[in-house]
Amino acid sequence: MKKSINLKRRIILAVSVAVVVIALAFAARIFFMSATIEGDWVLAVNPEISNATADEADTAKAYYTFSSSGQYGDGTYKTYYEGGIEEGEYKLSEKDDKKYINLGTEELEYTISKSKLTIIYPEYTDEYGQTTSAQEYIFERAKAPNYEKESYKDYKTDKSLLSEWTTSDRKLYYGEYELSYTETVMFKENGIMTIHYESADLMLDRYMYYAYTADSGKLTFSLVTDKETRYNATYNIDKDGNLTFSDDSTTASIFADEFFSDVIYYPSSNYKEKSK
Repeated sequence: MKKSINLKRRIILAVSVAVVVIALAFAARIFFMSATIEGDWVLAVNPEISNATADEADTAKAYYTFSSSGQYGDGTYKTYYEGGIEEGEYKLSEKDDKKYINLGTEELEYTISKSKLTIIYPEYTDEYGQTTSAQEYIFERAKAPNYEKESYKDYKTDKSLLSEWTTSDRKLYYGEYELSYTETVMFKENGIMTIHYESADLMLDRYMYYAYTADSGKLTFSLVTDKETRYNATYNIDKDGNLTFSDDSTTASIFADEFFSDVIYYPSSNYKEKSK
């Protein structure tokens, strides 16, 4: 009788241990699945800003969204900053028990947990012999912004504008160099206007998001992260179906003197025909 009781206890103990082992294995799997770069992050500690004086520091937050990496550690990521989105590619690798990430320029060591990502820029010495110590950029889990939902509370859309308009006649002058870029403006029915800047010369591929209202040839727009600052322009669609702007109240954009200079914006179909 005693032997059967011991056997029964052993069976119960074995089952209990198995349950614990399975539970721990499952918990470990959940943890390591969570300790992935995939998902949304916010740059919480930026050494460049931390070392700046309080009145000079730029307090705008930068968000990053990483897609899942493939078999060879390759993936894409998006950077969200002040109403703009840029896309890039990344690659993960391991060497000598250390993890590395390449965001398009060089391999940088990184560490990661469920809620914290640290990318380390190594110490370097510039051409003048000045040495900068290693710096840690720390990211925390966060929800990236959805610029598509940042329209004005009250807005109007002009159905004749609801399209994609493109021009390649934009110029950026840098010293003695003249660099061209393509600017595509898209007006959406939800009150969001996007401007896509693209240039091989500038290695540029950036989308900027604006809240807008348009009616009877009058356009008012604001960067979605600063809707208090409003700009105005007049617009006209000519007999050929092309779009022009005038009276742009902006004094400077990222590249040109105005968001909409004295150029012709062609609808997608016309632009493709023009480019042939």
